[in-house]
Amino acid sequence: MTHPHPPAPGRPAQAEPAQAWSSQVRPAQAWPAPPPSPREAWQPRPHPQLLRGPRHRWWRPLVGLAVVVAGIAVVLVATAIALVAAALARGIDPGSPEFASAAFLASWPSLLLTNLSLAALIPLSFLAVQAGHLWRPRWVSSVRGGLRWRWLALAAAATTAVFALVQGGFMIAEGWRPAQVDDLVPLLLVVLLTTPFQAAGEEYLFRGWLSQAVGSLFARAAVGAVVAGAVSALLFAAAHGGQNPWLFLDRFAFGVLASYLVWRTGGLEAAIALHAVNNVAVFVPTILAGELEAALQVTEAPLAAVVWDVALLAGTGLLLLLLARWRRVERLFVPPAPVLGGEPAHPSPAVVGPCGLG
Repeated sequence: MTHPHPPAPGRPAQAEPAQAWSSQVRPAQAWPAPPPSPREAWQPRPHPQLLRGPRHRWWRPLVGLAVVVAGIAVVLVATAIALVAAALARGIDPGSPEFASAAFLASWPSLLLTNLSLAALIPLSFLAVQAGHLWRPRWVSSVRGGLRWRWLALAAAATTAVFALVQGGFMIAEGWRPAQVDDLVPLLLVVLLTTPFQAAGEEYLFRGWLSQAVGSLFARAAVGAVVAGAVSALLFAAAHGGQNPWLFLDRFAFGVLASYLVWRTGGLEAAIALHAVNNVAVFVPTILAGELEAALQVTEAPLAAVVWDVALLAGTGLLLLLLARWRRVERLFVPPAPVLGGEPAHPSPAVVGPCGLG
């Protein structure tokens, strides 16, 4: 048996190759850094809590709110100017009572401008999320970072089938007949082509930016989703102006249902489909019956009508939830790996760096 020779005097001992098994101490900077707060930033989370990322701070929703308020003010001014121009083009004096009459508000130019102003809430919601929360706008749409178009198409088709069957059946049973309507074709084109964008605009604002901003304030996902749903539904109903308690309840119930669909399906697609089809199903028969002016001034609804409407919406919502389960629609955002050694393992959608805003 041989032994290694002792080291020469004054020279440090060196390990022989056979003894190189000993572990080496890693430099301090090479150890994984603890994930930044909040802790939920590195955990799977639902759509209402998606903005609770690494750069979340309690004040970020306030920045988004300031952007939304300023943006809505700009949209209102632009819409008012466009309405004045539309009135002048139709020979209506903007200072006369006719300008504020139901007849002008129910005309196709007024309806078009109203829908376009609400559709403008889509880019406004994008801007609020990017400026206020430093996330790319596409994350407002779904946990996949954008609209899931196939799922949106399926949800819209299923909702259309339900409403066509139910409402069409009632119209046939009641012997419904269309009336003579001025500007029928322009009115129908405005409804069919722009109402889906109007509905999407409201969903992006209330169930998109607003719900995510409120949900980001809560550490518990369920609490954030419930509070965000209640707040968005309350403001959504209040935004429709004066109404009796039953009509307010009808709109509040829709807001709650839409929020639940967003929570359980991971995106705005089902809520947009339900909202858009419902609005088109309301406007088209109303226009064909020559009752658009009266419908735009409705501030009351009987309890029986509200119960029926909520039941139809809830049944359709249940169908959409079943379809989402069948399609295995993703409902959770899965964040990237936490920062290791000061550098992200792979790009995070909420990290500001060379790749741009998250």
